[in-house]
Amino acid sequence: MCKNRAKYLYLPLLYWIVNQKKNAQIINVDDLKVIWRLIVKNWYIPLVIVPIFYAIGFFYAYKLTDIYKASVELLKSNDTYYKNNLITEGNFYGGSGQSYIDNSNEIRKIQSYDLMHETVAKLKDRLQVSYYLIGRVRTTEQFSGMPFKISVSAISESLYETPMLFSILNYDEFKISYKHGGTEIAKIGRFEEELIDTDFRLKVSREANLNRATIDGFVKSGYQIIIHSEANLVSTFQSVLYVENPDYTNVLVISLEDIIPERAVLVLDTLSQVYINNSLKDKIDINERTIAYIDKQLDEISASLKDVEDTMQNYKSKNAILDLGWEQQDFFTKLTSYDAEKSKLKLKIEALNDLEKYIIEDKDPQFLPPSVFLVDADQFLSGTIAELYKNQILLNNLYNSTKEVNPTIIDLKQSIKKLKQNMLVYINNSRNATYKIMENINTQIDAYVGSIRKLPEKQRNMFGIQRKVDVNEQLYTFLLQNRASTKIAKASIISEIKVIDTPRNLGVIKPDKNKIISSFVTVGLALAVIFIIIRFLFFTTIETVEELKEKTFLPILSDLPLVKNASSIGFIVESEPNSFIAESFRTMRTNLSYATLNAPRTTILITSNGPGEGKTFTTINLGAVLAKGGKKTIMLELDLHKPRIQKALEMNADIGVSTFMSGYNTIEEIIKPTKVENLYTILSGPIPPNPSEIILSERIKEILNYVKDNFDYVLIDTPPAGLLSDAIYLMQYSSINLFVMNTKFATKRILNLFHKEVKDNDIKNVYLILNGVKRRRSRYYYSRYGYGYGYGYGYGYGYGKGGSSKAAD
Repeated sequence: MCKNRAKYLYLPLLYWIVNQKKNAQIINVDDLKVIWRLIVKNWYIPLVIVPIFYAIGFFYAYKLTDIYKASVELLKSNDTYYKNNLITEGNFYGGSGQSYIDNSNEIRKIQSYDLMHETVAKLKDRLQVSYYLIGRVRTTEQFSGMPFKISVSAISESLYETPMLFSILNYDEFKISYKHGGTEIAKIGRFEEELIDTDFRLKVSREANLNRATIDGFVKSGYQIIIHSEANLVSTFQSVLYVENPDYTNVLVISLEDIIPERAVLVLDTLSQVYINNSLKDKIDINERTIAYIDKQLDEISASLKDVEDTMQNYKSKNAILDLGWEQQDFFTKLTSYDAEKSKLKLKIEALNDLEKYIIEDKDPQFLPPSVFLVDADQFLSGTIAELYKNQILLNNLYNSTKEVNPTIIDLKQSIKKLKQNMLVYINNSRNATYKIMENINTQIDAYVGSIRKLPEKQRNMFGIQRKVDVNEQLYTFLLQNRASTKIAKASIISEIKVIDTPRNLGVIKPDKNKIISSFVTVGLALAVIFIIIRFLFFTTIETVEELKEKTFLPILSDLPLVKNASSIGFIVESEPNSFIAESFRTMRTNLSYATLNAPRTTILITSNGPGEGKTFTTINLGAVLAKGGKKTIMLELDLHKPRIQKALEMNADIGVSTFMSGYNTIEEIIKPTKVENLYTILSGPIPPNPSEIILSERIKEILNYVKDNFDYVLIDTPPAGLLSDAIYLMQYSSINLFVMNTKFATKRILNLFHKEVKDNDIKNVYLILNGVKRRRSRYYYSRYGYGYGYGYGYGYGYGKGGSSKAAD
């Protein structure tokens, strides 16, 4: 996996490098060389960074807690066992029995604060305290298997959600430690006994797995507990509760995420039962209020009927009336039926008035007048009442979980308002129609009353009393029938919610640890590539002459192979004449002769960008090979800041440039021979307090003019050009200027800075020397070019990019 990612991350980098080359239309050999060098120099970077990031990602993923998901599926339907009742799910609770139901309101109910609060209250003993087992690497929460159980009777609100350390001291005692108000507090209590304190009152009980045989193992373990408030538990579970309604189904899929799967299953199971019970509770409440209203009406009619019957019996006894005749009985029967029908119409008008008052006053959205059963025959009104009631219950639930500005609440309130307006219009029309029916009945009653008036007075009075008795009896029978129907309806009420898939654990859903580790590996690869790009652009050193040629327009005189501890060796061409480095200096001498066109007198200035790049080492050994070639050579140590020639040659620097400049010695006195024949040196002398001022003085010209007149080669060792301007100043006196670059420090940035100095100061005859080239590259050079005595016509390796083909004079 890492190799594939590395391949894809390297491709853009390699593409960018190739496209940076000017005038390149396709990938050529030079491009491939650049790519190869990039890989060779940086292959180890991804191999170091990627495993580190893999280890970090693995440890990070290990520290993360697994999140489990539990799910339960509910089906919402309109099933009912009893249809022919006063109040049924078909005509009052559930609408028209459609096959597909809009479950958006049910989803809001399930996610409501009240429903979750009721669920948490039922599970308080299981959820209020969280138990943790403290391990060496991480602390994990436990839901079962703990050796103790804590029951909290009371606790200070400030201690809710506060981590507390719990320790089992022995079989009988435990200790609770916590921080309260910045103070460390420890309480020791006894198992099975209440621990009463100003902060809390709780009881710790032993579980079955804590006994005298296992106590030693539990004493060594560390535990942590957190006591939660109900509000926090409700908020926590609400935030991870999700309800989905698959398209075109009446199925509700409720899921809960938790770090403990057993707890998620328990909460979902309890939540489902609470939801189902609540869906029944609303219907049962309406049914019971309806029965209570009917019972009240029955009590009133019973009392009235008893009074009328007593009156009739007394009247019969007092007036010795046995019974009515056939004609009178016919009048009585018809008149009684009209009176009974009129009484029912009055009850209907009363119910309509109650309903109208309820709608207009709107005092309690959850209250529904139980007398609505009297208008049940009106399908439109009963259906509208059912819809209004359901919307009002939903509105109350939404108020508990959302604010009034919620768009859903606004739409629901507008819907309720529209329903009420329609109902008020319909109630008024229905009431007017009922009044007209009552007028017709009154006309019929008046006609029969007129006929009855023709009867004798005793019979008329008896007729009136009997009529009241029959009316009350019929009304009483009507109410008894409706009460029986309502009782049957109550027995037939079943929940329209059914559990079709019990709560179960679906397993770990997050975090995706493999993805996390892959992300860390990807980041590691990306950082490795970014590091390689930055290193390539700004910090990659130039290690071969070929690389140097690609980046410079200056001619390259030679390269020097890597020699360990070169600064302490001195004359390496003398001590190791057959070494690669000695052969390289001899090659440099040959190339230098081409560069100077064998001029009789040559002044060569050697400098570098910084210290430690090998300019003094080059000066000493170049001077040695020139002297061995029969040329009278002198080394002029003008690095008065940190002179190195005297130390490398192990010579005494009691006299030199500084003593001559001070007038203590003549030029002849400060010239010293070395152990190499024909090689002389003028050392710096004691380090002066103002070395740069000495270099700028006019007397320095006396030394330069003298050595130029008396020696074939004059080698000037100067301070680093990248740090001081002494070397740039002295270049006006030299005929050849050598800039030594070490592969450890030679970067494109340094080379560009030197290019700028050359252009700004119009310096002529500048040549580059690459020092510290690894030996394997030198072998390549010698195997290709023989022993190094030239590379065809001309001198050196040739010019860099855009360089001239001729040496400057």
